[in-house]
Amino acid sequence: RIRTIKKSEAMNIYHALVNIVGKDRVSNSAEERYLYSRDPGAQLPRTADYVVIPRTVEEVQDIVVLANKTKTPLVPLGGGFTLSALVVPTRGGIVLDMRKMNKIIEVDEVNRYAVVEAGVSQGALKSYLTKNHPRLQHSTPEAPPTVTVVGNALIQGHGHLSPKYGINSDMINGMEVVLP
Repeated sequence: RIRTIKKSEAMNIYHALVNIVGKDRVSNSAEERYLYSRDPGAQLPRTADYVVIPRTVEEVQDIVVLANKTKTPLVPLGGGFTLSALVVPTRGGIVLDMRKMNKIIEVDEVNRYAVVEAGVSQGALKSYLTKNHPRLQHSTPEAPPTVTVVGNALIQGHGHLSPKYGINSDMINGMEVVLP
C-alpha cells in the first residue's frame, strides 16, 4: 500500500530535515527528485519526496528517528550504481544520499583493516591505501571505482581477492548500523 504524505505533513518533514542538516543539504525540488528516481538499470523510475545529504552519524540518527516517527519510507544511497533499482524509492519518502560521509577514519596495517564511512568509494579507498599503505591489499570489485565500499559489500560484490578470502561482505568484521 502506497502512503501519501499530506501537504501540511510534508512541510513539517521538510522543515524538520532542514533543522537536522541545513537547507543546503535537503531538497524537495522536482529536478533533484527526478535525478534520484532512477538508476542505470532498466527499472521504471519512482520518485522520492525528499533528498537529504547527511555528513555525520548523528544527522543520520536524527533523520532515521524522524522517518520512523512520521512513518516516512527511507532509502539509503551510496554510489547509486546498482542496476536493479535497489536505491530507487518504491513508495516515495526520503532518499538518504551518503556521499558526504566519505572519510577514511582509520587504517590498521598490522591487523589488516580499515574503518570507513558509508560514502567512501572503492576508488577512494584503493587510492588512499596505494599511497599510504602499499603493503595492504584491497579487494577491488568488478564495478566502477565510484561504487561505495558499503554498497558493494551489501550486495555481496566480488573483487579480485574473492577467490582467496570470499566475497567482499565476508571481509567485513564490523558495522555501525542506525536503526529506528
